[in-house]
Amino acid sequence: MTVANDIQYAYAVARIRAIERRLLDRGKIDRMVDAKSPEEAFKILVDADYGYSAGEVSSAFEYETLLREEQKKVYKLLKEIAPQPEIFNLFLEKNDFHNAKVILKSEFLGREFDDILMDAGTIPASKLKIMIKDRNMTGMPSTMRKAIEESIDTFNRTGDPQSIDLILDSATYTHMKEIAERSQVKFLMDLVKVFIDLTNIKTFLRVKRLKKSWDFLNKILIPGGRIDFKVFIEYLETPLEGFIEALKYTPYGAFCEEGIIDYQNTGSLTKLEKLTDNYVIQFIKKAKYVAFGIEPLVAYLMAKENEIKIVRIIMVGKINNISNEIIRERLREAYV
Repeated sequence: MTVANDIQYAYAVARIRAIERRLLDRGKIDRMVDAKSPEEAFKILVDADYGYSAGEVSSAFEYETLLREEQKKVYKLLKEIAPQPEIFNLFLEKNDFHNAKVILKSEFLGREFDDILMDAGTIPASKLKIMIKDRNMTGMPSTMRKAIEESIDTFNRTGDPQSIDLILDSATYTHMKEIAERSQVKFLMDLVKVFIDLTNIKTFLRVKRLKKSWDFLNKILIPGGRIDFKVFIEYLETPLEGFIEALKYTPYGAFCEEGIIDYQNTGSLTKLEKLTDNYVIQFIKKAKYVAFGIEPLVAYLMAKENEIKIVRIIMVGKINNISNEIIRERLREAYV
């Protein structure tokens, strides 16, 4: 992969700095949370020119249409202005892996989950569905093909749908690491290391709850992070307090302790997911101080995906009449 110099990014960064001002700030997010109806919250999205059809989608219940379109709009912009648009395949192919998980679970569980398929990938979801259904996967990256084949084999032997998440999550970040290393961009390589560590922590907790073996854990842990595999193996069969203590010597110690204790009490990773998302936002905020380079573009993409996640939480809460207090508890930190 040819590495662009920083000056080549001058125009792209200037565009992003201008566009960043349109991100939903805390004031707009609070207004959405405080809205008296889903329609009132939805209007804030329309006014923010979300998606391509903001003036045409009239029902708040169609918010997902705008979110999908907004995500596609962001990728289209970045591919147009970036001197190295191929770098963003790192994130697009992550969406392909997500879709593969959804399609496999749909097949194995006999239920349709098309509403959570993502349009912003390198392989159209409809095409990916046919490839997996026909078991004809020659047109996809080898890492993805091998992970799908392993998922099918593992499910056929165990009947455990959670194995799909574990296997494909591992493959996702292994593939992202390969792309990041080819890019030779330190910011990207460091960001993927953060993704790997946070995924390994959550994988460890799932495997521990499922009472799987060391061998199973060792197979699906993702190499290339900053946390040594020995930490995960050592604490697999001991109380979680030891694992929490070990994490205090990593950059993730403080928030992981809070998230893991909540997981112990509730059996849900929801709190830990929120805290890990917040950590990533703090990490990418460093890009605000970069004048030239790909960092501000990647940070904008991550900020926008985080914003879409925030909007989805609010709209689901409003439609289901969830209290404002609970909605706020679930919200991620905003980039602006």
